[in-house]
Amino acid sequence: MEKEITNKNNDKNAAINNIKKWLDINKIVVVYFLCAIFIEMISVLAVEGNPIIRSPFIELGFLVLICGIALVIRSNKARFIFCSIFLVLQAVLDLAFAVVYDMTGQYFDFGMLNLRNDAFGILESIPMNFLAFYAAMFFCIFFVIFAMRSVRRRKKIEYGKKEKRAYIAVLIIGIIISSLSLYADNSEKVDKYEKLLKNRQSSNYSNYGIIGNLVNEFAKGMLFTETDKMSSKKIESFIYDNASEPTENFGISKDKNVVVVLVESFEWFSFRNSEEYPNGLGLTDEELEYLFPNLTKFYNESVIMNNFHSREKTDISETFSILGSYPTDKYVDYDYEYNTLPYTVPNILKTETNGEIQTRSFHDGFKSFYNREKTHKIFGFESLTDSYDMYDISDELVKSGKEKSITMHDYMNNGERNLDSEMINTCKDLMFPTDKRFYTYITSITMHGVYYERENLAEHRKKLYEVYKKKNEEEEMSETLVNYVTAVMEFDDALGVMMNDLEKKGLLDNTTIVLFGDHNSYYQQLSNYVKDIEGYDTDNYFTNLYKVPFMIHDSDLGHQVVDKFTCTSDIVPTLLDLLGIRYYTNMYYGNSVFTDKESILYSRAYGTFIGEGIVGRSMNSILYKAPSVDSKYMKYFESESAKLVEKIKYCDQLFYQDYFADKEHYEKFEEMMKEINK
Repeated sequence: MEKEITNKNNDKNAAINNIKKWLDINKIVVVYFLCAIFIEMISVLAVEGNPIIRSPFIELGFLVLICGIALVIRSNKARFIFCSIFLVLQAVLDLAFAVVYDMTGQYFDFGMLNLRNDAFGILESIPMNFLAFYAAMFFCIFFVIFAMRSVRRRKKIEYGKKEKRAYIAVLIIGIIISSLSLYADNSEKVDKYEKLLKNRQSSNYSNYGIIGNLVNEFAKGMLFTETDKMSSKKIESFIYDNASEPTENFGISKDKNVVVVLVESFEWFSFRNSEEYPNGLGLTDEELEYLFPNLTKFYNESVIMNNFHSREKTDISETFSILGSYPTDKYVDYDYEYNTLPYTVPNILKTETNGEIQTRSFHDGFKSFYNREKTHKIFGFESLTDSYDMYDISDELVKSGKEKSITMHDYMNNGERNLDSEMINTCKDLMFPTDKRFYTYITSITMHGVYYERENLAEHRKKLYEVYKKKNEEEEMSETLVNYVTAVMEFDDALGVMMNDLEKKGLLDNTTIVLFGDHNSYYQQLSNYVKDIEGYDTDNYFTNLYKVPFMIHDSDLGHQVVDKFTCTSDIVPTLLDLLGIRYYTNMYYGNSVFTDKESILYSRAYGTFIGEGIVGRSMNSILYKAPSVDSKYMKYFESESAKLVEKIKYCDQLFYQDYFADKEHYEKFEEMMKEINK
């Protein structure tokens, strides 16, 4: 009996010694694995407020795979270099995506690779996520110091065939875990639209971790891209199922010119002061009117959507305001740049007028940004004029003697944003011709973040400080706010140039002007700061974060205030309604703001449904619900979200199949539009 116990103890001690020996030999790989897990969990904590990863198998499988490769390497120095590369790469990616989330609230998805030059170009200018940064730096430095000491003690790893087989087995296990996890998630036989509506969506760092989400999104984008195609008959039956009904303002803008201005990062708090929209700097109405004379006048003469929300990036907001819908999973600008889209506002107007209308777009950035040079053609614009074109136009104006000096300076290539006022002054005769009807789309850039003190806004800053005597150096964000407000003052100048030119040409009374913010001023979290919203646990409506201006100026409408919940997808239906054009409602996500019906906003970029005081990733995952939301509205929110998802399902098919590229489908659309607009 004693001998048996002794043998067991010996076996136990031998096993423990073997484990210790194995850990000692492979300590670099073990410490790499632990450091990688800690970096990942702390990065998730920095983004989500909780370090727990609910479905860690993709992440773990990937790490086991890396460790398996490292174990097969026999040189300790090579192991050190290999593991260091992957640990630093993980740290950089985790930090980058944590910063992107801090900046935009957006999780990584595969389609964002198309936006890498557009969206990620600002990374070096935006605030650091310090928790993720210090965690990554600490564990990387710790690993390097620890591993270097281990390399000095043991240069080469000696192992036999048995160990080699075990290490290869670890590598294979990593591949199997990752592959099975990816397949299980992406081959799930759940309708993706049902999943969108009822289940918490997968692009969430709490689900997979940041690296796990990255691997999963790459797998989805490269391996699981097939989309079920609906029959043409089924699509046709749905999209032509319901036509819009005229509102009391139907046709009030018929035969008029149209100007739509997408105002970058436009916020009420910059130029208004009310109980609903307290001014960020605490300025009085008189002071604001002095600083923003044109915006104040425009506000007092326009229809005001007092409860308008936008929760998108610029490219999607722009598309919503021209097309009225947007596909899930992919980007119009890159994935559908050659599609046929007869249901955009400019294309409908061209058809209605037999081409006797000028449709042009202008942007004082670069036409390659968001691939606008291609997508604006399919939207129905005859041309897109960008900064480089404007520099040439400015030179021609000087050469011809129409201007004494250049009207468009190249600030963009010198580290500053171009000026919207210079864009409109340079292009006003192209934007607002007197010899033809026009639909002009203008995308501004001056108010684009990041907000810093700019030389080309120095005069505005000086004027602001004449009024703003209460500058508080202790306020961390006050400088950011001041820099933002000076940019809004520049847009006020641009609006003045436009309104004066239209009035001078006798076009103002015959032009409908739409002004809207593409999204809130999320750069440097300025919107959160001014609106005193630090997270979901707040007495303020979380949806207030996304409230931005939407105004329509038309002399036949005058000043009105629309208090109901409205959103970006309502712009196209509202314009068509005003222009006296009935449309098929299932082709557009929103409603005319002049109907009684309230829309639900589905944010393509951020994966959320938004209503009056409600934000949810799905109906089963409500992120925020204001105390005022009652059961009646909650039922409405659920019902309308379901209807919206049904629209999204069919509108996706219009993109995926390039439905209207088929001549028969295109002619059917024109025929049906004529039928309801007799």
